[in-house]
Parts: sequence; structure tokens; C-alpha cells
Amino acid sequence: MIYIRYLILFLLLCAPAVALIKTASAFPASSFHKQYGDWYDNWEIDRNDAGTDGDLPGYLPNLAYETLGNNRELAYSIGEWFQNNYPSKTDRAVAILKYVQTWTEYGYDSDNFIRNGVPQDEWAQNADEFAHGFNQTTGVKAIGDCEDMAFLCGTIYVGAGFDAAVIDATDHCALLIWLPEFSNADYYWDIGDGRGAGWIWVEATGSSNPLGWTPSDFEDGGWIAYPITNSSQFVSNPEGFQPNGGSTSTDLDTLGTIVAIVFFVILALIRLRHTH
Repeated sequence: MIYIRYLILFLLLCAPAVALIKTASAFPASSFHKQYGDWYDNWEIDRNDAGTDGDLPGYLPNLAYETLGNNRELAYSIGEWFQNNYPSKTDRAVAILKYVQTWTEYGYDSDNFIRNGVPQDEWAQNADEFAHGFNQTTGVKAIGDCEDMAFLCGTIYVGAGFDAAVIDATDHCALLIWLPEFSNADYYWDIGDGRGAGWIWVEATGSSNPLGWTPSDFEDGGWIAYPITNSSQFVSNPEGFQPNGGSTSTDLDTLGTIVAIVFFVILALIRLRHTH
């Protein structure tokens, strides 16, 4: 019986540690660190640069996968709400863009993001970080720029049942969604995925931009479209970098250390009892 009581005590002591690690891994970007002169999150994604620096991925399109698949949280759930409440796919697509335009506001990164006292000329937010920035109850809007809005729209649209693609244009980011049945677009794009022209532009940076409107600067098609899927798999890293869903190796090492310490404490208590 004494061993059963110690076993129960061991499990009770370990439970908070497991819960702590699980909670910490619920949010993809739990920490940031600086290397190569840029800031990287705990997924090793460069938040200052869209491209790739050495072996580490930039934020395009990789940041999208911090809020999809097994890592989905607030932004994806917003998309699910729209899917459940707007049976018409075209109405749903229009409503999502209007929603993002209503609760976000364009702002420059250097005015809103500071790291170690230094304003960041470029800083990309993932969709959940951006979604947590607005509050419909208090009327607070989230501030971000084009890539922030593209990632937010991308996750919401995927959560709402759309195929989406993040656009990397000159000094700009936006989104495409596959919606060939939409009748009010000025361009229907073919991104070479075998389906033909049916992708329409989603431009959330202006409060009155209609769905399907392509800004004149990008009508020449001189940009790259990165399809994103409802998974947690990076697509642009040539080595197939696989994210860990927000929990880091440090998290797992910490958990193992805690469990080992608790185990040896219990073992010591058992031996101490036997010596008396």
C-alpha cells in the first residue's frame, strides 16, 4: 500500500508539470530570440525578413503554418464560425473580408513593434497574434500591415473552407482564394496549379477594397503565389523543415527534467522510510 501511495503522489506532482508544458505549447510564438541580426520566433521563423537567411525560413509563406493544422487557434475558429453561419460560399467570402477590414487597421511596423528598445522596420505577426489584437466587445482594432492581414485572412479563409494562397509581390503581401463562381472580380487568376483561372484577390489593407479587386500595381501578375493548406507542414524550406506545433525541444527537456527530479525525490523518501 505504501508504494501505491507514493505512486499516486508521484503522478500528482507530475501532473502540473505536464499541464504547464501543454499550456506553453498552445501558442505557436511563445518566445523570440535574435540571430543573424534578425528576430526569430520559437519556430525559427524570421519575423524581420520574408526571405530565407541561411537554413532558417523567412516569414513568407511559412508564418501561415503556425496557425493551421494541429496549431490552429483563434483565427481558424473565426473561419469555422463563418462557415457555420454563412451557407453561401460567395456571401461567406465577402463577409470574411469585411470582418477583417472592420477589426484591423493599417499601421507601420516601426510605430508599433519594438524589440529591446529598437523599433522594427519590418515585423510579421502570425494570424493568431493579430487576431488576439482586436476586441469586438471593447471596439479595439488590431494594428498591422499587409503581411499581417494576408496571414490573418489566409487562416480565416482556410478555416472557413476555402483554398487560399499567400501572395509575395514587390513590397506587398496579399491573399488569393479559389472562388471561380464569384461574379464581381476584375481578375480571375491562374497560378499554375492545374485548375485554371478562378483565384480572386483579397486585399484587406483598405477598409473599402471589394473582394476580387486587384490593385493596379499587381495586374501584371509579376508576383509569386504560395498555396497554403490546412496542415502544419512548411512548404518553402528546401530541407522540409517540420514545425513542432509550438512545443520546443526545450519544453520537452524541461518536462523530462521535472519528472526525473520528482521520481528521485520519491525514491529518496522510500529509502528514508525503510531506514527508520
